[in-house]
Amino acid sequence: MDRFLGEVKNSTFFLKEEEFKHAKVKRVKKGQIIEINDLKGNIFTGVIEEIGKDFIRGKILKKLPVKEEKFFLQLFLGVPNRPSKIDDLIEPISQLGVSQLIPVITERTAIKEKNIMKKINRWKKIALNSIKQCGRLYPLEITNPIKLEDIKTEAEKKIVFFEREKHFSLKKEKIKKANSVAIFIGGEGGITDAEIEILSKKGFKPASLGDYILKMETAVIVGICQVNFVYR
Repeated sequence: MDRFLGEVKNSTFFLKEEEFKHAKVKRVKKGQIIEINDLKGNIFTGVIEEIGKDFIRGKILKKLPVKEEKFFLQLFLGVPNRPSKIDDLIEPISQLGVSQLIPVITERTAIKEKNIMKKINRWKKIALNSIKQCGRLYPLEITNPIKLEDIKTEAEKKIVFFEREKHFSLKKEKIKKANSVAIFIGGEGGITDAEIEILSKKGFKPASLGDYILKMETAVIVGICQVNFVYR
């Protein structure tokens, strides 16, 4: 069943703007039953009653049971010199349950902050569209970029995946549930020893992702999967 992001008032739902366009592409019809996410933690089924020139209106049939996500996963990600690489990462990290993406300006980030800011709205739009496919209640939160030295987190577990770490990996960590985890992954060229020292002082524990040096995109997926297996 197709799912859309809609506005719900009492027993009526509306699809407008981008969601109206999406519904038209899907060729929805009057009398068709769809799912509606109101972005307030609720999922409904509803039947389409009217298709207007710039809106779709329908009747709510029932509220569906939902599973609230209690695990909070922060991803601090060193901004690559081609920030468009993050475009392709947003959908898979949304599917893998990342709660918050914080772009980080590191020593090896060559792009200016103002140019990173130009990408934020696009990333948020991709994140919003991603939740319809994977069934999340809320989209991945994407913050404005910060500098590495300004990183702050209250997460229970803090991990920095570092290609030159030789002793510790999550393979050696006993499976232990946590409510919140923060991970840091560098952009192209990884992170410097000085940055590792800064992160270590902030409580981040260096961890290896394996024997091989991974591209940023691969490291992100592998790191998230390991964290989900050990702590989620």
